[in-house]
Amino acid sequence: MSKIIIVTGHLAALKSTLSHQLSNDLCINVINKDTIKEILGDSIGFKNREENLKLSHATFEMMKYMLKKSMDSNQHLIIESNFKKHELIELENMVKLSKSECLTLFLTGDPKILYQRYILRQPQRHPVHVSTGLMPYEVFLNVMNEYRIDDCFGKKIEINTTNFNPEMYQNICQEIKSYIESIN
Repeated sequence: MSKIIIVTGHLAALKSTLSHQLSNDLCINVINKDTIKEILGDSIGFKNREENLKLSHATFEMMKYMLKKSMDSNQHLIIESNFKKHELIELENMVKLSKSECLTLFLTGDPKILYQRYILRQPQRHPVHVSTGLMPYEVFLNVMNEYRIDDCFGKKIEINTTNFNPEMYQNICQEIKSYIESIN
């Protein structure tokens, strides 16, 4: 039976960083929404916000396809994005149909620290991620409210990444190893 690890949560909460590190250390494939969207953006291009949203939709469809292939072949998988509620519902239905199991890591943190990270990373971000421009802090707070651990499914772990450190990472890594090795 495949075990799916979903890494989701708030903007700039270290989702991509954590998912890549877990993938490397646990030898589990990872699918990152940002990476797929960047490849599609470079290959297809986009001219406006509407076309950028189409790239986002195509990215999620690719993620679902790869998730299904992984579950069909009983492979464990890490899948990462700041999933919207309706996307989580779709993923939950897929996981239930496949009789796979899911562990969701919901990353969050102090809004002021996350906003600082968000601002600092903007100049290095790929153009597909900055089509709306820089969000003011008030908008950032409103966006944070759109993502809630209560919308997640499976076994849920909330991780505060405000002061993320190697010891916290090792604890998460060990928890995921135990989850993968458990027999249900």
